[in-house]
Amino acid sequence: MEAKKGEGYFMNKVVMTLLLLLCCIFLASCSFKDIDKRFFVIAMGIDWTGKKDKPYLVTLRLAIPASKVGEGLAESQIEATESTSIAEAVRSLKSHVDKELDFGHCRVFLFGDQLVKTSLDESLNWLSRRRDVQLISYLAVAEPDANQLLKANPTTERLAGNAFFLTFGKEGTVSPFIVTEYLFDSFRRFKETGLDPYLPVIAFDGDSYVVERLALLNKQKERLVLSPPETSLYNLSANAFKRSGIAINYKGERLAFYVSRASRSVTISRETIPTVKLELNVGGMVEQSPITVRGKNLAEIQKLLEADVNQSTLKLLYKIRDAGVDPYGFGLHYLAQYFGSEEDWKHWKSVYPSVKFEVNTHVKIESTGLVR
Repeated sequence: MEAKKGEGYFMNKVVMTLLLLLCCIFLASCSFKDIDKRFFVIAMGIDWTGKKDKPYLVTLRLAIPASKVGEGLAESQIEATESTSIAEAVRSLKSHVDKELDFGHCRVFLFGDQLVKTSLDESLNWLSRRRDVQLISYLAVAEPDANQLLKANPTTERLAGNAFFLTFGKEGTVSPFIVTEYLFDSFRRFKETGLDPYLPVIAFDGDSYVVERLALLNKQKERLVLSPPETSLYNLSANAFKRSGIAINYKGERLAFYVSRASRSVTISRETIPTVKLELNVGGMVEQSPITVRGKNLAEIQKLLEADVNQSTLKLLYKIRDAGVDPYGFGLHYLAQYFGSEEDWKHWKSVYPSVKFEVNTHVKIESTGLVR
């Protein structure tokens, strides 16, 4: 009796083993490819050609590993093709290289100037669906187009694509003219009610990349490009960006004020035509002044700095309002402040072209610098 039980147990084990082996037949094999069989995409550009059959020009900058690292030694390969869609262009580019394209290290996506003026819907749709695209990637507008910009080779670049990372990641330069935009924030701005997107504008001057302007968009395309001074002022008033500067004329001479501390607050009145009140608190030091700054003229300089920021910011706010965009997110702030319903949002949209602004700046000169 015990022998029969033992035989039955053995047969059950055999049957289970055979079933497990049979299941293994239907398992897919691993598609992992070694690093030497991959091409790492470090930057991607998308341009609008205007052609009916092939409206998109997709450009990829591929990193080439090098044994030496140094200025001007960064090596990369450029591949580009035109296609009906971005996905088809990327699939077509796979036939141009001998390795698998890997977007896991792609941290920069550039949109051509004409594409931004047309529509970014398809580009963002493709980026949102790719599982290997990082949400912390940088976005920018390329002038004159992404293809030419990616072909440019900065003389100081030590690693392929490193100039982009140092510029937008603030690991290298930190400038008030550079407004960094991430992919995850763009997804939010293109979908969020009462908040509009923006993109920094990047160009090439023959030696290096230049980022000093900002493109403002509605939910589809570009509506306004800010000048360098306006970009710096937007960065200060919208992002409370430190390390910026304010310059005024004082007694016939140019005085420069360095901002080392900044904060902001916004309140919106609930009237038929709302008033947006923006309050800025700025602190810093006199960075340059041909005239000796003493206690008796300190208060006068502070008032002049405050008046200059108030006037410049008001002019910028009305310019942005008249362009029909809201990168500050005043509409979102209005809805949050008054627990806005759908009717409140409709009201805000109807009155936004007539919204009034008030700017109140407080400047504190904390140091006059070292005078020898």
